[in-house]
Amino acid sequence: MIGEKGQVVIPAEVRKAFNIKPGDKFLVLAHEGHSSAPILLMKADALSKFVKAVFGDDLSELLGKGPAAKKGGKTGPRRASHRKR
Repeated sequence: MIGEKGQVVIPAEVRKAFNIKPGDKFLVLAHEGHSSAPILLMKADALSKFVKAVFGDDLSELLGKGPAAKKGGKTGPRRASHRKR
């Protein structure tokens, strides 16, 4: 629900179930330009834990700073191509 001040209001029972506290930071994920697409809220610390679990503590390769980047290899995030065929 959106409150009068334009803020997202999370019901008390949901906050309790997911241990959401005042000051918690969230990442908002949505498909830009699609007003009917769902919006996903993810606690920032949960995302951090997920990334560490998948990639480990050394994120240098993921961020394009690892050995492959020094050799001129392609590393880091990539954008999806949306070419029309």
